[in-house]
Amino acid sequence: MKSLIIFIGIFVLFACKTKQNSASESSIKTPSVNENEITEREYPSLSIIASIGDLSTESENVQIIKSKIEGNKLILKIGYSGGCSNHEFVFLGSPMISKSLPPIRSVKLIHQTDDSCREYIERELIVDLKELAYKKEIGSQIKLSLGGNQGTLLYTYE
Repeated sequence: MKSLIIFIGIFVLFACKTKQNSASESSIKTPSVNENEITEREYPSLSIIASIGDLSTESENVQIIKSKIEGNKLILKIGYSGGCSNHEFVFLGSPMISKSLPPIRSVKLIHQTDDSCREYIERELIVDLKELAYKKEIGSQIKLSLGGNQGTLLYTYE
């Protein structure tokens, strides 16, 4: 009887989780299935730095779902297909700007991958816009033209 109590005590002692050895729910990304039986996963945000470059650079398909500017950052919600290999994103601005007030600069999101998988991925992309500023002076404004039906976004350097 005494050995049974000791065995149960040891079992209870080792069965209890501590904060140190248990994974938090926020760090585990498990797939979920929505009402249309489509598997959805959460992907971490990506941060990139915009640069001036050639807008004729080839790009794989990427959809800009939502865009907004907060300070010197452009926050994009993007969607693309893949899921099997790495995806790289480059945000380029044209070296040419229009002569208007405020000036307008064409920009393009370049999606680079050789991934042939078909899972649809949505994630947040955070772009540092400082290199695309008209003048690197506080209050300097420029409109960024995303092309297509995305319209323009007014960027004020901070």
